[in-house]
Amino acid sequence: MRGMFDRLPLSEIWLPAAMLAVAVAVAVPGLLSVWRNAKAKEEVERRLERRGTQFMEPHKHVSPVDNLVLQVSNKVAPTDEEKVSEVRARLALAGLTHSSAVGQYYLARIVCVIVPQIALLIALPYLGGFPPTVPLFGSVGLLIIGLVGPSFYVDHLISARRSLCSLGFPDMMDLMVACVEAGLSLDASVQRVGEELETRHPIIAGHMKTLSLELRAGKSRKKAWRSFADRMNLEEAGSLATMLRQAEEMGTSLGATLRIFSADMRQRRILMAEEKAMALPAKLTLPLILFVFPVLLGVLILPAVAKMQGVLF
Repeated sequence: MRGMFDRLPLSEIWLPAAMLAVAVAVAVPGLLSVWRNAKAKEEVERRLERRGTQFMEPHKHVSPVDNLVLQVSNKVAPTDEEKVSEVRARLALAGLTHSSAVGQYYLARIVCVIVPQIALLIALPYLGGFPPTVPLFGSVGLLIIGLVGPSFYVDHLISARRSLCSLGFPDMMDLMVACVEAGLSLDASVQRVGEELETRHPIIAGHMKTLSLELRAGKSRKKAWRSFADRMNLEEAGSLATMLRQAEEMGTSLGATLRIFSADMRQRRILMAEEKAMALPAKLTLPLILFVFPVLLGVLILPAVAKMQGVLF
């Protein structure tokens, strides 16, 4: 390997090496966070040992690789509580709610920045036939992808979960109306709907079960439904929380209110489907122009061109 690097010009080596140094510099805050978290964890362990408290770890069969990843991710997580809360809320919208989600997210960012640069540096001897700017642009591209890739992946998960929740929200409202009009209270209806939607819409069922646990724990109905709307990240859920608060304050019939809201949700779904159907011809215009029109033009013109060539020759 050393001989292969010696055969390369110096100008083709220092550029990827410089980009690797930049990647390492970008990862330095994460490495410092690992060191600070390790110190903080040691301090907490010393305090707990003084009080005779032991950690209660669940007995689970975890592979050594998973255990190593969990340990490293827990150390990578930042110590700033405000930043951790912000990242945890964003990951919760993506469905990543386990305790080490924040640490694994930051670990993924560090790995996506450093590992591609190391791979490019190892592959550098095999890129000798390319211009010197190719490794540089490749390193810059890999650095940008490593920085924004995990964030884009989390955004994709959030968008996918929002779409699934939006798809199943009218079904949830129909079941809520049926339960309330059957004589169940609103809290009992929430628990029942969460059980019924577990197979068809598991994401909404999980949100409903969390809402039911919050209500049973004594959280006020207004705050519990507002938290439910924030977790679902849907405009319809926010409207439902506002509607329930207004119905409770004004003393209106809950069953009639939910029925009207459910009908509005169904009408809104129909309008959204009609909007997509109306936009389809406009979206098909460009593919028709690019693919269908040249073929049609060739079918119409080629016979005349062949006939003219036969007449001329």
